[in-house]
Amino acid sequence: MTHRTDYTRDDLHEFFHHFMMGKFEDDAQEVKVFIETAEDVLPPTLNEYFGTRYASIYDIQDENEIESLRKKIKAHTVLKNIDKQEEPRYTEVLKWYRLFVKSLHNESSPILVPGEDATNHSPVDDKSESTIEHNDADYAPDSEGLEHQYNLTKKERNPELRRKCIEYYKHLWGGHIHCICCGFDFGKAYGDIGEGYIEIHHVNPHHTYEGVHKVDPTKDLIPLCSNCHSMIHRVEGQGKCMSLKELKDHYKGIKYNE
Repeated sequence: MTHRTDYTRDDLHEFFHHFMMGKFEDDAQEVKVFIETAEDVLPPTLNEYFGTRYASIYDIQDENEIESLRKKIKAHTVLKNIDKQEEPRYTEVLKWYRLFVKSLHNESSPILVPGEDATNHSPVDDKSESTIEHNDADYAPDSEGLEHQYNLTKKERNPELRRKCIEYYKHLWGGHIHCICCGFDFGKAYGDIGEGYIEIHHVNPHHTYEGVHKVDPTKDLIPLCSNCHSMIHRVEGQGKCMSLKELKDHYKGIKYNE
């Protein structure tokens, strides 16, 4: 199979970010630490321990090479112990990066970049949007909003678990849903447009599991407002999050439900 080789690093960064946001249900904090590990930590680490010369993680575009690096890390006397202490683990990041590369190279779901005509490459599924056209003004250094078309395979989280979590807490709280930490109620604050809205946090981060796993919506998921959801991830150690008790101990703001 012939793979595209003319994507820029910026293109690949955007594609990878989009891919991971789909995998992690738009959890920007988790995605951020995964991408930082992939882009900033892995290349120099691999170069130091294995004598490679990667200037960027995006230099690695072969699935077998990525899997080989994962196995080398697991077998390395020193690096395997470092990997066990890191969060997210290097081998875990490489696993997701390999899946991204696989999707990137999947001929049945190509990624179109600005100026690329779908007729010059593998056909896009009939349900996909048409190719987006651009002109030189789109690339002005002081502008933004340039659109890309992405056709990546996404492994979605189960929306039924989110619904069950919300219903469980609504039952506990007299039919309303609010942040379990600060008590913020989007419905009370924003009226109809906020009614029933809440973000759902996974007590155990999604990336700590391999493949399909069971989730108890009453124990493994909790409702948080946007601010508290962001703060619960602001702890030392990439990919980690604090417990609900720790978050409540840190919170010094208004208790909206008191």
